[in-house]
Amino acid sequence: MELRNKVVVIIGGSQGFGKALAELFIKEGSQVVIVSKTKASIEKTAREIYATAFVADVRNELELQNVARKVIDSFGEIDIWINCAGLFMVFSKDDLIDLNKAHTMFDVNFFGSVFGSRTALVYMKNGGVIINVLSSAALDATRAKNAKLYAASKWALRGYVEALRGENKDSNVKILSVYPGGMKTHLHDEAIPSEFENFMNPVDVAEKVIENLKQNSPVSDLVIKRPSLNS
Repeated sequence: MELRNKVVVIIGGSQGFGKALAELFIKEGSQVVIVSKTKASIEKTAREIYATAFVADVRNELELQNVARKVIDSFGEIDIWINCAGLFMVFSKDDLIDLNKAHTMFDVNFFGSVFGSRTALVYMKNGGVIINVLSSAALDATRAKNAKLYAASKWALRGYVEALRGENKDSNVKILSVYPGGMKTHLHDEAIPSEFENFMNPVDVAEKVIENLKQNSPVSDLVIKRPSLNS
């Protein structure tokens, strides 16, 4: 796929992996729109990398639809939509689960990507690509430890994406998934894993996503392993 002049929407593009993707798409000559619920941070990033910024909460499907309409009004179409917003939270084995915290994580990790995918499918009139960023924890959760609910949110998303892909197999929209191992991003600010120093640079991971997209037949489920663990 030629990325020059493609209109790319990145949900969760203000920092970390989303920002790394945005910068690489811009280097490829794409028109990049980054989206976050925090106005100050998304506009700051947009100024830094010369992207377009829109504000929306991924937990609100109507707000994502509004973003899609704005993108269409500004650029005429949407070619690539990336659901990258995510939360990583840990929960004690012994204490009661904080349900507000758990629901917030599921709302962002699962429903945020559900709403984003549904929105993209409606507004990609001329076809396109939807990419959902999952996690290697959605393939093997045995190392999740106190992050079992995080892994569960990604497993749920994996099931949804696979069903969505089957439902749209005859459409002109490709639905791809990315399963990265741990990355050195602010996702882990709440609880830094002991092996954090061995996590991947998000730019390196983003480069692999770009390389895959540029292939004539991109891999539908791109697994990006941590070299130190080969997983």
